[in-house]
Amino acid sequence: MDLTKNFPRSPYEKVDGYMMLGRTIDKAHATLQGLLGEYMYDCPLDKRLFGFLGISAPQLLELVENSENDEDVVDSLKTIQVERNTEEIEQFNDQILESGPNDDESQVYFERLRQKHAPDRPDISSWFDIIEAEEGRLK
Repeated sequence: MDLTKNFPRSPYEKVDGYMMLGRTIDKAHATLQGLLGEYMYDCPLDKRLFGFLGISAPQLLELVENSENDEDVVDSLKTIQVERNTEEIEQFNDQILESGPNDDESQVYFERLRQKHAPDRPDISSWFDIIEAEEGRLK
């Protein structure tokens, strides 16, 4: 995955029921290939996913490195992650979906991105939507 030329998957796209997992897997592939570009693996949203799964960024990198596809990653992930039921996964998705700036510094950064990528959308308040705007997918 070359993130110097392409975008990772949308954070809304689910893998094994988890929002953000596909995007994080894409960034892991790019990290391993040295093609991460301006993206950041183990960013705050990745950290929230890792915390919920009970794994670390290096652990996911290892799983991705030793897997052929998403299904292989998920199969390996299930052997080390904290077991979660459907309700817990849905709650996690709801929380990360609504996640926005939580301090003055992140609010300033968020507003700068919103003004640059979606100046006519003052309704945008989540990191997912600002990512979608930045990558040209916001509707």
